[in-house]
Amino acid sequence: MPGDVGLRARRQRIEIRAGTVLGVGFGTAALLAVTLGGVYGYFHWAGVRTDIPRPARFPEPRVQSDPAGDLRDLQAAQRAQLEGYAWVDRERGLIRIPVARAMAILAARGEAALAPLEAPDPAVPMPVRPEAARRAEGGR
Repeated sequence: MPGDVGLRARRQRIEIRAGTVLGVGFGTAALLAVTLGGVYGYFHWAGVRTDIPRPARFPEPRVQSDPAGDLRDLQAAQRAQLEGYAWVDRERGLIRIPVARAMAILAARGEAALAPLEAPDPAVPMPVRPEAARRAEGGR
């Protein structure tokens, strides 16, 4: 194929000097050996202890004497909160009702379930952040 001859002539020859590659490899190995030897010598010169005893096995934590019973008690308390009635705030008239009862009340309201419970008083302005009020007035 005549096209291949022209392509080979235009390519740059790849010259890998084996001596350079081996020199870099041996130089890196020599630097590593000198570094490790220096660290080893320093440890012996400084008297650093290398015969540290192994730590003893830690005892198991004893934070619960009866984990299964504690889990049962927690689940019973959570179930009682979800399925029972209780006062949340007696002064404001807030109570906690079972989830199933709350769902039945919302389902009975139909489309009005997401409407506000009380209509806002038109004479009282709605609370607005100061920066939002300035933008509405054309301030910024």
